[in-house]
Parts: sequence; structure tokens; C-alpha cells
Amino acid sequence: MPVRAMKVTSKTAHEKTDKLWIYTFESPEQGELTIVANLTNVYEVGDVAAIALLGTHLEEGEMKPRKVFGIPSSGMALGPVDAELDTDLSEQFEADHPEREWTMTITVTGKGRYKTDAEKALRKAIGKGQGEVTHIAAV
Repeated sequence: MPVRAMKVTSKTAHEKTDKLWIYTFESPEQGELTIVANLTNVYEVGDVAAIALLGTHLEEGEMKPRKVFGIPSSGMALGPVDAELDTDLSEQFEADHPEREWTMTITVTGKGRYKTDAEKALRKAIGKGQGEVTHIAAV
């Protein structure tokens, strides 16, 4: 699913916390969505924002329906945009990249009399989550 430009049609303070807003976003193609958002980006009625729809994949993870302090939230508001309603903003927000292969280099230090002893100890350390990631790259 993509990231789309949608307009704020209502804004309400969340009654259980002063750190969240309940917004209604709307567009001709997407209809009306309720999204609970934090104070990172605060919108006013009439503003246009980039909305990651349910099913959209972002670096933060896949957008799934959830409840925030009991309020259903159907996506994520990513920030204000200057775009026509329903414009696909997926590329701008790096959404829905295809899966690709990656390599990761982990540096682990350990001791052993011989290479085989050291390899066993190092693999065990990696299995316990020890070591430091020193490089991640797309293949």
C-alpha cells in the first residue's frame, strides 16, 4: 500500500493524554481515516499530510491497524506536504521498497588455542547476541 496525500478534516485532543491528537484525514480515493498521532507533527484542519496507509512498509515496519489508548488508528501521519489529494508519495517517503538481500559484518573477539576452538567460542558468543555490528550493506 502506498503513502497518499490526505486532508485533515478534524482534530481532537486525546482525553487520556496530552501528548496525542486524534485526527480525521480524508481524500476522494481513500475516504475517511482516523489516525492517532503524537506531537512530532501537529496539523490543523485543512492541512494536507502524507499518510502511510495500512499495509504500507516503512523502515519503522508495516502499518497495521492498532488502538492507541483505546482509539482505533488506521495508518501513520508522516508530515505535512504540498501535494494534490491522493498523490502517491511513496517514493518521497521511501515506502514499500522491495525486499533485497543484505550482508552484515559482526566483529566478535574471543580466545582459543586454535582456530577451530576460537571459531566455536565466537559462534557461541554470536548466538548469545554478543559482538558489535560494524557494517550493513545491500548486496
